[in-house]
Amino acid sequence: MKTVSSVALLALALACTDTNAPTADARLPAGGLSASISSGSGVVNRVSVGGSDQDATLNTDANFSLSAIRYGDGSVGGEWSDQFGQGQGGVHVDVNCLVVQGNQAWIGGIIRQGSTGQGGVDLSGLAALTRVADLGKSANDAPDAISFTFIGLAVQCTAQPNLPLFPMTGGQVTVN
Repeated sequence: MKTVSSVALLALALACTDTNAPTADARLPAGGLSASISSGSGVVNRVSVGGSDQDATLNTDANFSLSAIRYGDGSVGGEWSDQFGQGQGGVHVDVNCLVVQGNQAWIGGIIRQGSTGQGGVDLSGLAALTRVADLGKSANDAPDAISFTFIGLAVQCTAQPNLPLFPMTGGQVTVN
């Protein structure tokens, strides 16, 4: 057993003095990151939303689902779907922008497919932007919040625009 411990300590000492080891990435927050994130292969942020965005005061009654990930190398991936309501259309968006600040996230992308309803305007190819807030997991917490999907705005999610948030009484937002 002593041999195994000695070998492990020797390997650790050599790894710590390796001049070819990757250096810390200044774009990433210091402390607490694993080596896989520092080298660009880990997940830095993950945002997910799922459920009905129904709220009687806003007269919305459709579904909203979103999954967005920012990786250690700075790349972003994911998608979201927002159904506007019965017969009012909806969009399916490919995520290309994600900014997380505390319990809030701004997500942007390009509409892969969507329209304003049956026989309505084709929204494919247009930019889309949304904002979400994770206000807790307990039934005693305030409901999480989401914004509408804004289409065609000339602002990126990196600008963190003050999109209005509304209670998501029938779903869950998670911002990590």
